[in-house]
Amino acid sequence: MNEQNRDRALLNRINAYSLEDEAYWSFRGRSKRQHCHGLLQYPAMMIPEMQGELIDAVLAEDRNVRRVLDPFVGSGTTLGEAMCRGLDFLGRDINPLAILACEVKSGPLYTAKLQEKADLVLDAAKKDSSAEIAVHFDGIDKWFTKSTQVELSAIYRAIKNEPSKWARKVFWLSLSSTVRTVCNSRSSTYKLHIKTEEKIKQTPSAIEEFEKKLNKNIENIVAQKEILDKNQVLKRATSVSDVVIKNADSAGKIRSSLKCDLLVSSPPYGDNQTTVTYGQFSYLPLMWIDLSDIENMTQAGLLAHKSAIDSMSLGGSKKGSNTKYQEIKERSRSLVSCVEKIKAVNPENIKKLISFIYDLDNAICNSLSFLRENAYMVWTLGNRRISDIEVPLDSIMRELLESRGCHFVHKLERDIPSKRMANRNQIAATMVKESILIMRK
Repeated sequence: MNEQNRDRALLNRINAYSLEDEAYWSFRGRSKRQHCHGLLQYPAMMIPEMQGELIDAVLAEDRNVRRVLDPFVGSGTTLGEAMCRGLDFLGRDINPLAILACEVKSGPLYTAKLQEKADLVLDAAKKDSSAEIAVHFDGIDKWFTKSTQVELSAIYRAIKNEPSKWARKVFWLSLSSTVRTVCNSRSSTYKLHIKTEEKIKQTPSAIEEFEKKLNKNIENIVAQKEILDKNQVLKRATSVSDVVIKNADSAGKIRSSLKCDLLVSSPPYGDNQTTVTYGQFSYLPLMWIDLSDIENMTQAGLLAHKSAIDSMSLGGSKKGSNTKYQEIKERSRSLVSCVEKIKAVNPENIKKLISFIYDLDNAICNSLSFLRENAYMVWTLGNRRISDIEVPLDSIMRELLESRGCHFVHKLERDIPSKRMANRNQIAATMVKESILIMRK
């Protein structure tokens, strides 16, 4: 089958779902974050079932898919779906919390031993009578009450005393969710905003929250193991998938001999500061995690301050925006049109758009270098607004990819029934639609 015929076959396969139900790809009422997908609540997560069905559609037409790439791995939705199918995986992310989540998802899945170790950790934390605070960072007294600091420190010491790194990672991930619950920052936004005094007084016990979250995570890991076993992709409590996770800026150069056969990813919809502040969301949890337990921590300065991760992410720096624009404007008419519209309303706001698209283009270039010829790409995209003008990220992405010799296959549009997005603010409105752009290298 030549490539054009394969494209048509893939298009027909995907369209067949929509013929039965126009809103099929919205997954309204059909999305559940189960097994490994329930280990961490992370901002703006992809729908596992949707990514899984799109992967299956590609697998049906391209029998040579062995390794999947996600250059913006996040909480590891694509990773989880790849593992369920026994596919190898390569993922990258700048956020250490995302790397930790993916390392836990990729196993090993020693469930009986994990339960034994969890019982010991919980027992040690409950019996710890020390008032010593285990970690120190600027703002600790602002973001945590003294009693919460004492309880978190007891958990921290108990985890540190666990000899097995694979188990510590599960415990650190459970602690990260606990920190989000018991800190003094509001849960209604991903940015760090102090709660009211009344809300702070209602802070639950950190040890009790940790116990609940850890037990739930063990349930999820048991369920993950059962699914992998049922799918015959489990060998001695370990997935057959070869999983490689890198802590890296997707816009920065990275060398690898690995070649991937399929890309499935959802890049940020804009710079973190004005869309979803993944870094601020992760900052407080990471303060209570021993980062030496996270593999491949290569990015320096990520926790220098609460906004460091966001500043180092796509579009984090607006420096040299004029030069950047000259480099990329010839490759996207949609970008030029959007820049002109925003410029007429608020010239200052074009800098953040240009810087983001410039970095995104570098990330695209890097991603393509990891893909074999004729590999398919499935990009889940959202069009945010700047100065109340929609940024057509789906069109910009298509044009940037086509400028690098890639072929357009299909675009799906879907409603977002519910998505863990940032609250509306003056720059970024909550989006109600997404596009799924399918391209071929």
